[in-house]
Amino acid sequence: MQDESSPSWARGLKKWLNTAPETRDELLKLVHDSRQYLEPDTVAMLEGVLDLPATKIREVMTPRPALVSLQEDDDVLDIIHVLIESAHSRFPVFSAENSDKVVGVLLAKDLLPFLNQRERKVDITALMRQAVFVPESARSDQVLRMLKNTQSHLAIVIDEYGTTSGIVTLEDILEEIVGEIEDEHDEVDQFAQFIQPDPESEQQNAWIVQALTPIEYFNSILATDFPDDEVETMGGLLLQEIGLVSDLEGQVVELADWSFTIIEADTRSIQRIRAVRA
Repeated sequence: MQDESSPSWARGLKKWLNTAPETRDELLKLVHDSRQYLEPDTVAMLEGVLDLPATKIREVMTPRPALVSLQEDDDVLDIIHVLIESAHSRFPVFSAENSDKVVGVLLAKDLLPFLNQRERKVDITALMRQAVFVPESARSDQVLRMLKNTQSHLAIVIDEYGTTSGIVTLEDILEEIVGEIEDEHDEVDQFAQFIQPDPESEQQNAWIVQALTPIEYFNSILATDFPDDEVETMGGLLLQEIGLVSDLEGQVVELADWSFTIIEADTRSIQRIRAVRA
């Protein structure tokens, strides 16, 4: 280990501190070059902070198909079931008349006084908090500042047409700075359940794949090389190939030496896929 009292170390530190970067790239390089003076975790956090302005909120949000949400006319028994199953603390509440519109955010703790009154109808609209809305194109550092100023932990992400694209939480943005934050409800491998052998197939190279599986993960697990520069998930990859159709379920897409069959879908999105390697 280098002696921090040595004149050479002191001269190096003085030179590092006296450097005046003029651009963000120069500042990033300066932080990168500081590894000999700072702990690796500190350097990683500094790099994460400097990367925030270049990170769009669409890159860190939880997309709409993966949301655990409520509707404003849900029954209390259904709500309690969702709370227990998901173990989340905050839920976007969608309009009963417009499934694309979020009307507020319900905090699980606000429902606690009603847990012993299951026979009564709970008016979610009277309990939910006002939602914070941000565009997909917003910078992560801007949203972090907005969440801090509004004392919110969750924001609703909308696209250019005002339709709900997903949600972003304070934890999502902080993880861009400090890395993955594990809690007692996190899976050891968040994608482990996304690719499973097809139990109904006699073929060894048949898999059931969740549509939200990242292409990068699919590539790493099954030794493929599908591009992820335009879309990020396997469902998105198939939608890109199929285009607009009225009935997604049952569609077959041939890509490279793979055959993908959509086995579960609705009118707008894909949920599950059967993937078979030729």
